[in-house]
This record gives sequence, structure tokens and C-alpha cells, in this order.
Amino acid sequence: MKQANSQIALYPTPAPLMQEELITQPLLEEIERACEYLYAPHGTLNEDQRKKIYQHFEQLFQLMNSSYHFELLLVPGTFNWKAFWQSLHQFFPQFAWIKAQTDQPKYGKQVYRFDFVPLVYRKEGFPFAIHLEDSLVQQFPLTGEEAIERAEQLLLELAGQHFSEGIVKEVVKDPQPAKKPETSSAPIEQAETKAQAVEVSVGERVQQEEVRQESQSKARLRAVNQKLEMVIEKLELSMLYSGIQYFDQEHREEGDWDKRIKISLREYTYLLQKARFLEQMWNLNGELINKTEKMTVTGNKLVYERDQVKQIKDNLSARDIHFVLYECQVIESRAKVHARPWFRKPYVKLMKMDYDNLLSKAAYFDLLQGESAILEKIVREHQDAPVKEAREVG
Repeated sequence: MKQANSQIALYPTPAPLMQEELITQPLLEEIERACEYLYAPHGTLNEDQRKKIYQHFEQLFQLMNSSYHFELLLVPGTFNWKAFWQSLHQFFPQFAWIKAQTDQPKYGKQVYRFDFVPLVYRKEGFPFAIHLEDSLVQQFPLTGEEAIERAEQLLLELAGQHFSEGIVKEVVKDPQPAKKPETSSAPIEQAETKAQAVEVSVGERVQQEEVRQESQSKARLRAVNQKLEMVIEKLELSMLYSGIQYFDQEHREEGDWDKRIKISLREYTYLLQKARFLEQMWNLNGELINKTEKMTVTGNKLVYERDQVKQIKDNLSARDIHFVLYECQVIESRAKVHARPWFRKPYVKLMKMDYDNLLSKAAYFDLLQGESAILEKIVREHQDAPVKEAREVG
């Protein structure tokens, strides 16, 4: 989106490194601040909730940096980026604002990039998630596309409020010019004509550069989106295959089930979190299966894998899934957490039986999440098919 003196573009990726870092804020602290704002209508976050927020997003960003950024192009002038930074917090409180950067002006433009994490509140499952459109819809009473357009417009307006354009050209005139014969005006007119031609030429080059940059930005955004979709799809499929592989292995009862073993606090937290959310993933998976059963789905390349998943799921009942939270509580009561050991990383001591139990629950979570991703893709393709056919007919 463009205005007279500025231009803005949103990207679903972290900003590349630039020459000058203006400000950087701690990621998890800013996410907690935004979550606190989102949760305010429902009360105040307690210490346990804050801890879960830290754990959830720390693990998420270890897998992939899920932050977004927007690029702001300005003509040369004075830009009060500190006041603009404060305005971002005021007008977009559901975003966790992480970083601001800039470069030296090029081609008559000053470039600024601002990293942020768009957070949204959800009633089901873990209450906080990262999603740009949903976050903006919660902030503006509009549809998804309209909310994004409104956000871009607001960002441009805020930038304009804190920007004053520099003097691009100055015509210096002698206040008391020397008297010259009338014939001397011809060289002056010729010089002015040449200056105007140069200005037009420079203006055309700047306009061409703006068009080129905008085209490159759109192409870069399309490429980034495609790459991001491929990474997510590979990650989801790898979780599905790792879950199938785990249950394909033979698991025998071992004599050292009561042995105390030591694992890192990070691994323990990761496994325990998957186990806790297993029931919710089970319910989501069931809803998606009901949706896809009503569709006529052909040509699915993952029929064999889905049959394997079905065989594994047949070995567990809904009652077993509902029992998971109680099992987690029992495991937590027996585990001993060493959060601040001397000269060592945090670790946890727990029984081997409990560790194997957590591994099994985590593998089952990965299995369901991988299958859910496949089912969601089938649902989306089925829903998009009529729209695509209508466009082709039109």
C-alpha cells in the first residue's frame, strides 16, 4: 500500500538483518505483555498461566521463528521512529513488537523494518496463538482482508504523523539581482529548462525504482509464502511418520521400569505439554474425520499412511484419552525438577516407566497432529474446488 510520501508491505517472516538496529525487545516478555492485554477481559494472568505462556512460545520459536515484519519506505526527511514505535504499541496492542531496524537511504528512499508477533485469543485449546488475520479481526470489526487493509492504512497514517518531508530542491535567488540587458534572460531560461528536464528525469527514475521495488516485494512475498507452506507441510508429515514409526516398534516390558533416569528440563516440559494437549488434539481430529467422511475424496497419496494411523488409533479408546490428564498429574508428582542446579543446565529426575509413558503420549500427539494436518488440507481443497470451478466457468 502506498501514499504520497510512504509505502508499506507486510511479510509473514522475520526481517533480514539491516545496517542499524534501532531497538530490540525480549521476545517472550513482549509476547507475555500482549497475552496479558488479550486476557484482560477475563481477569489477570496468574503465575502458572505466565509460566505456561513462556513454555509454549519458547518451544514454538525453537522449532521455527514465527514472527512477522512490515517494511516502511519513506522519502528523505525527518522520521521520529521512537514516537512511531510507541504508537505501534498503542494502536496494535495484540502484537508483540520485537525489533526496529533501518538502512542508509538508497534510490531516494529510507527503509525501516519492524518485527512483530500477531497474537490472537481463542476460547478452545491453548488460549493464545499466532495468526495475523485473526488478530486483526479481533482488533478491528472487519473481515480478514478488510482488516489487513485497515491495518496497512493505519500504519501509513501513523508513519505520516511522525514524519516531516525534507526539502528535496531549493531554488536560491539573489534578493537584489544585478541589472542586465533584456537579452541576458535567454541563458537563464535555457538553464531553467535544463534544470526542469533533469528534475523530470530524476522523478521518472525514482518512479521506475518504486515500481521495481514493489514488484520485487510481491514476488519475494509469494516465494516466502510458498517456502513457508512447504516447510510446515514437511514438518507435519515428519511428525506423522515419526509417530507411525514409534508404534511400529516392539515395546517390551523391561525389568528396570522403576529406575530413576535424568533428562533435560526442556525435553521433560516438551513431552509433558504434548501429553496434556493430547485430549484436545483427539477431539479436533475426530471433528475433521467427521467432515472428511461426508466428502468424496479421491486421489489421496497418503491412503496407506492413514490406514496405519487408523490401526494404531483402534488400540486406544476415548476413555484412555480422557485418562491422560490424570496420568500427567501422577507423573508430575513423582518427578523431581532441578530448575537451578549449580554450574549445570536444568534437569529432571523421573522413573523410566514415567518417561516411556510420556514418550508414548508425545508420539501419539504427533500422530494425531500429522493426520489432522492432512485432513485440514483435504477439507480446504474440497471447499476451494467450487470457487475454482466458478472462476474457470466465469
